[in-house]
Amino acid sequence: MRTGSITFVEIPVRDLNHAADFYAGVFGWSFEHDDVATSWFFTTPGGGPMGAITTDRPAARDGLRIAVAVDDVSAATRRAIALGGGTAETDRSLSSDVGEFRLLIDPDGNRFVVFHGTLGRSDTGQPRSGTR
Repeated sequence: MRTGSITFVEIPVRDLNHAADFYAGVFGWSFEHDDVATSWFFTTPGGGPMGAITTDRPAARDGLRIAVAVDDVSAATRRAIALGGGTAETDRSLSSDVGEFRLLIDPDGNRFVVFHGTLGRSDTGQPRSGTR
């Protein structure tokens, strides 16, 4: 593990089942749970950080904000809305020199970013060569 890498994320939620359905549906996260627990652990595809959803503390608008990589920002946004989430601050995706992103809201009001990076790609979308 590299110093500075994200290793664990905790997301406060009101309902574990609803939150697990939301995050599994939008990102494909897998959950381990116990029906009497107040926290459920999750793993992400591709060896990303693991984490937990928890009812041990209240969901908060300006709590922890994470960015999650996606292949298609618009498709992830549509899935989030279909699963009870929404968008925040703007009705469109934003682009920067490193990629496209959008601030979304989960069903508990937590804000997170979906991000599709463009670093390492040319204007045509093809990988850049190692020369300048």
